[in-house]
Amino acid sequence: MNYVIGIVNLVSSQKYFNMRNFYSKLFFLLLPALATSQLYVGTASDSSFVYNKGEIVFVNQDINLAGSPDETEGNFYLRNEGQLIQGDDASANSGNGIVSVYQTNTQNQWDYHYWASPVGDPGKSATSNGNSGNVNFYLSDDDNGGLYKTDANSEIVATPVTFTTNYNSSITSANEFSLSSYWLYKFVATTGYGSWSKITASNPLGAGEGFTMKGLGNGTSPAGLVPIDFRGRPNNGTINVTVANENLTLVGNPYPSAMNLSFYLLANSLPSTTDLSGCLGTYSGAPTAIGENITGVAYFWESDPNVKSHYIKDYEGGYGTFSPEANCNSTGTYESPVFIEYDNEGQPVLDINGDPKETGVNGSATERHFTPVGQGFFVEGATNGSVTAKNEFRVYIKESENPYSNFKSNSGSKSKSASTESKNKTTPKAGEFTLNEHGVVVLSKFRLKTLVNKSYTRALTGVMLDDATLGFDVAGDGNNVSELPSDINFLVEGSDDAFLINLFPYDIEVKLPLKVTGSAETNTFEMQVSGLNFTPDESIYLHDKQTDEYHDILNQSYEFELEKGTYTDRFEIVFQDEKTLDVEEVEEVKRSFNIYQNNGRAELTVLNPLQTELKEITVFDISGRLLVSKINEGTNEKVVIPSSAWSDGVYIVRVTTKDNIEYSKKVSVRNIK
Repeated sequence: MNYVIGIVNLVSSQKYFNMRNFYSKLFFLLLPALATSQLYVGTASDSSFVYNKGEIVFVNQDINLAGSPDETEGNFYLRNEGQLIQGDDASANSGNGIVSVYQTNTQNQWDYHYWASPVGDPGKSATSNGNSGNVNFYLSDDDNGGLYKTDANSEIVATPVTFTTNYNSSITSANEFSLSSYWLYKFVATTGYGSWSKITASNPLGAGEGFTMKGLGNGTSPAGLVPIDFRGRPNNGTINVTVANENLTLVGNPYPSAMNLSFYLLANSLPSTTDLSGCLGTYSGAPTAIGENITGVAYFWESDPNVKSHYIKDYEGGYGTFSPEANCNSTGTYESPVFIEYDNEGQPVLDINGDPKETGVNGSATERHFTPVGQGFFVEGATNGSVTAKNEFRVYIKESENPYSNFKSNSGSKSKSASTESKNKTTPKAGEFTLNEHGVVVLSKFRLKTLVNKSYTRALTGVMLDDATLGFDVAGDGNNVSELPSDINFLVEGSDDAFLINLFPYDIEVKLPLKVTGSAETNTFEMQVSGLNFTPDESIYLHDKQTDEYHDILNQSYEFELEKGTYTDRFEIVFQDEKTLDVEEVEEVKRSFNIYQNNGRAELTVLNPLQTELKEITVFDISGRLLVSKINEGTNEKVVIPSSAWSDGVYIVRVTTKDNIEYSKKVSVRNIK
């Protein structure tokens, strides 16, 4: 038996290693990792299988599993977040055996979740979505893989999930339950609520496609999450899913390992010549982008788990937006959704003001940079083509190792939504970046929260990146796909779309325009910066261009009212108060003037060293009577006024500039005869 077992840290090296052939006959991989060029798991009378507990197994090429789904022989078991990664030159996987990998479902039979399968049904027809070794997934097929129930007494034995056509699932224990097949749908390159496609035996799930599935039980008993066992041939290599221009497609992580979502989004949205060798992943040569096929942003459905209904009219949820920040090495930014109610057609329910009925609840603050096994999400097509997953996007990141937010909260903020924005260890200046404890880039960013009509909180994030533009940045600016009639969003140059996430090149003079919409006759907006991870040069302000007022929203909230309408050229976020700067400039001009009286020569002298354009110089006696008025002195550096005809006493000299800056000084005149 020829094999090598070693530590392969894909997270830090981003490379893989060529190893000798590995043949497994009853292995329990309790060491940190295993690496091999090929993997064959055969059958034998004394059982042979691979069991990986909480570690990584790396296979450079293909995997041949000779077993069958319901037997221990010739199979591969991933437990305790153990993961399987294959190299970027991998060929087609084969065999009737299975990889078994757990993912958990919620204790809530009413709650939708978006999924993706890491496996396909061995023995079934090959998927049309790329690598010939990948096969379609039928979910309920108990002969060739599918979804399985775990066994209370064994981590290897499992039984096929029982499906019911009823709306409700049922559960008596974590190992005994039925799933409702009524809610199994996919959504490929289309638009509209009626375009969901039912998953059936004649319409299986292709590799890489996402699907919907609801949870289990009534949310109270038994407590905790329920493990679902995905069993089948592991997906591998290039996987393509159809996309269409300006249409959404439900996709997901198609592998039995974590996936670098930022890498996936950038590779599918940037020009094909773009070098992505800095991305964390699994590859030997320098990877390049695949092409401009999607917008580079991912959307995640979240809903209120307290709503216990299958009827659309009772749904409360929305779509969160993840941006990789146009940077493979950054943490990315996720903006959670605003939960609203829907009608029977899947459209937002409107209140008497024409607004969607918000629930006052927002989604979770979740890091999305790495996508766990089984996670589904939406992408928007930028062309008619396909979005591609590749082995090079695969990484070994455990779901339980939760990354953290990179904001520090503003103690004065008010919000109806909870947030877990923790304080960063270092505080860079505006526009700078830091590295977190994992070596990941943390860009300077701020989060703005606005309470709209006392009903819901809209969160926006501004992200500072030198290479960004003030226009639309692919895989950077995050579009709001759930814009509401009363709402507040960023605008970017050259686009009428509303954005939740705005990448921009920082300069203290930069201005970020806002789109503010009110559907009621009178609308209220209460705004404040709720978190930031940098030290501002001055502060962060809301500038009302109509009134030319600057409101410091970093240190306090600001509330304003608007009449019904859409305002696209009135409000902007800025980083300096230009009126404050004007005051400083005024003081500088005032300080520059020098006025003095030379009684020996009977002359009053006004010095103007900055050559400020002068409008008028006037002299008054102590009673306020005008003695002298000199106009149109221009930018003269020195103006001399004879004082020989003046009586002895105190006089007031006033200098007025063209910009109506005034400076006054008292002088004492004593004419010497």
